[in-house]
Amino acid sequence: FIYMVDALAIPSAMVFSKYLLGRSYRFTHLLGGFVCISGIVVSTVSDLKGNDDAKQIGSRSDVNSLEHMKGDILAITGAVLLGLDDVISEMLIKDYGGVDEVLFGKWVFGLGISVVQLIFLEMEDFTELFKDQGNEPCDVSMRFILLSTYLVFQVLDMAGEVRFLRISEAALLNLSLLTSDLWATVFSIFAVGIAPPGSYYAAFVLIVLGIVLYEAGPSPISHVTPSGIKITMRHMETDATQHTANIMKNGKIDGDVEMT
Repeated sequence: FIYMVDALAIPSAMVFSKYLLGRSYRFTHLLGGFVCISGIVVSTVSDLKGNDDAKQIGSRSDVNSLEHMKGDILAITGAVLLGLDDVISEMLIKDYGGVDEVLFGKWVFGLGISVVQLIFLEMEDFTELFKDQGNEPCDVSMRFILLSTYLVFQVLDMAGEVRFLRISEAALLNLSLLTSDLWATVFSIFAVGIAPPGSYYAAFVLIVLGIVLYEAGPSPISHVTPSGIKITMRHMETDATQHTANIMKNGKIDGDVEMT
């Protein structure tokens, strides 16, 4: 369910881009987004059918339905806000600053919010992570290495996304991020020895096809440069006409050569 809800960042980015950035999406863009989301649905349904525990999630007696609903609402809200975050980042990069300013803001506020959340909500779990628990296969040093590696790649991911938004747009970013699941599959095959079912490859093909369809259409980013050049040329023509009229009136050019 979380994976499917995460796909809501795609239509969220498209809607916010339309109303905040004035983007114009055509049928090919909408079709590409729909095909990508269809790939996610195929992958998620396949996972649910292949996992007996997942079938029983909604029917367990020890799960509070109100808590289920609260979790679903939070997941949907997070996906919508993720799309909004990418659109606002694109706006800040292109109209109100640049890559360095947005990266600095994301890192400062991200670090501050994470530290506050860690202190008030997750301190017990965080301290438990670094406790020596005897014969655990993953010792404290390995946990620290894994956590540090995760943090490094999160920073690289953020830097890459911000630079992508400088040359492209938020909706395509969210579509492209769907292909990141391929790296998890590669790890699953070679490191864990678990091969995904055939439906996963069908889902991945749908996602790639959706991205190709989206890119096949014209860019949704409107370009205003030609009209700006036209306005500038009009002013230049007006100035030249006025200058010629003054010359004709005075009968001289540069004060030395007389008109004949």
